[in-house]
Amino acid sequence: MAKQAQVKKTSIKKNSDIFSGAPTSLSEIARLVYEYIAPKGDNNLRIRLASLIIALVISKLCAAVIPILYGASVDLLAPLNLDNGIGFSMSLLMLLVGGYALARVGETVFSELKEFLFVKFASKAVRMAALNAFEHLHKLSLQFHLDRQTGGTSRSIDRGAKAMTLLLSTGVFEVIPLFVELIFISGVLWFLFGYEFAVVTFLTVTIYSYFTIKTTEWRIKFRRRMNEADEFAATKTVDSLLNYETVKYFNAEKLESKNYDKALRVYEDAYVLSRTSLTLVNIGQGIIVALGLVALLALSAREIQAGRMSVGDFVVVHTYIIQLALPLEFLGWTYREVRQAIIDLERMFGLMKEMPDIQDPTDAPNIVIKKGEIRFENIGFSYGRGAILDDVSFCVNSGERVALVGPSGGGKSTISRLLFRFYDPQKGRILIDGQDIRDVKQDSVRAAIGMVPQDTVMFNASIGYNIGYGRADATPEEIEKVAKLAAIENFISSLPDGYETLVGERGLKLSGGEKQRVAIARAIIKQPKIFVFDEATSALDSRTEREIQTSLNTISQGQTTLVIAHRLSTIVDADMILVLNQGRIEEKGTHLQLLAQDGLYAAMWKRQSSGFQKNNFDA
Repeated sequence: MAKQAQVKKTSIKKNSDIFSGAPTSLSEIARLVYEYIAPKGDNNLRIRLASLIIALVISKLCAAVIPILYGASVDLLAPLNLDNGIGFSMSLLMLLVGGYALARVGETVFSELKEFLFVKFASKAVRMAALNAFEHLHKLSLQFHLDRQTGGTSRSIDRGAKAMTLLLSTGVFEVIPLFVELIFISGVLWFLFGYEFAVVTFLTVTIYSYFTIKTTEWRIKFRRRMNEADEFAATKTVDSLLNYETVKYFNAEKLESKNYDKALRVYEDAYVLSRTSLTLVNIGQGIIVALGLVALLALSAREIQAGRMSVGDFVVVHTYIIQLALPLEFLGWTYREVRQAIIDLERMFGLMKEMPDIQDPTDAPNIVIKKGEIRFENIGFSYGRGAILDDVSFCVNSGERVALVGPSGGGKSTISRLLFRFYDPQKGRILIDGQDIRDVKQDSVRAAIGMVPQDTVMFNASIGYNIGYGRADATPEEIEKVAKLAAIENFISSLPDGYETLVGERGLKLSGGEKQRVAIARAIIKQPKIFVFDEATSALDSRTEREIQTSLNTISQGQTTLVIAHRLSTIVDADMILVLNQGRIEEKGTHLQLLAQDGLYAAMWKRQSSGFQKNNFDA
């Protein structure tokens, strides 16, 4: 078990920025992307990657040969050669034309082969990156999700996955082929016509690339500002739509539209700055390309005038210029897209670098529960704004039903969060069957506890799915059985689509009581060792509450049960009632014992009892 001195204080983040992790460097992004496209142990993907590189090199070799064969054919047919009495060889012409055609076909075939090889590992890499980001979000601690902005977070993962697709496709089909082709063409020009042609070509591309990189780096701040504005607008949209009913209650449609328009204006301003700066970049790139082309053409004209180059040689140089100019002009857009993709990947990978506050020890075992005894020993806990729990100790013996009551803000729900290890206490320890829950796997602890929360959140799926969510392998028969126990089976049967009825976003199509009964059924089907009921019947009417309470007592019979309650009538038969007040256990005992003490519990009971009697009379 964890030593008291080894207890790690719970880290409560005060910064709501979900991307507060260390920045991800370019080299680190490249390494992470490589690990996705060529993961260790997956030899098939690595062979595909190697084959793709070979196909890329061969396709560019074919492309480098095409102008040479074309130029030789022009020289063979040139009138200048016929005037000099050089014989015309049809067989040589056919050989050159055949080689030209073969090189064209080879370039096309190997380019398509590159596409075929690319699709498999690229699609898998993108899928795994998005999946890992999604799984990582679920591993992060509750505090992160309390601070998060759902719209911005989901948008970052979505953009990150798309950015990886863009980065891989532009890298494989645009950037790498261009530089491979540049090396081949520079080498051929140097070998055939001299170093001047190679140097001018290489310098043009180098200066163009340098200018593009520098201006793009200058424009990054505009892109980041645009991304932040986009995420802010998305967050406003999601938050407003999730709270649709609240907006309607307060007739706040115009206010929401005004807030959304304000967010869109920020995005609009950032977008205008980004596009304006792009115009300046395009002008500079055009000037560099034009100067490079003029220099190469001037060199060619000089060599032809001096008799050191033929018409066919001029055609070769001109063809190489055209061959490089088109992708070179495209390089500006490519680099911008790649750099922007890197920014988006930086966001996603930065999110994945967020570490959970609550982590399992290395090689932590699964918890083993036989009796289900829960023991809180001298628990002290704070969210960072004053003590919530102060030296709280109690025990829920195996098979007992213990209730937590008290004024709001006394720490009742915090106890359930600590039990689920959403947080770790700064002081003391929590034991289940003598095992410190910090020494075992969190998943195994949560798997053993069935929770019925006060605020039931449901998936936008069918009622059957939401009930069966408590256990993935639950059968339709088991779902129907627990629906009866939760007194919701009759309601479901009255629906046209029955268990296939969609409940809407967060279960908005259901009433509060219906959602709570679904939550009860979901907890029952989990078949847990321990039950935690947090105001499990707070949204029910008196008659249904009595029915549900009977069902809860039945299904939790003989099982360790912790009940958090405000309505005292639901816990009068508890084995033990703990009264929490300002983070401390002020009173404890059975219902009758606490009434006899005439303390805080008795005062709460007196305030509520008149309401109970009135409600029962009205019913």
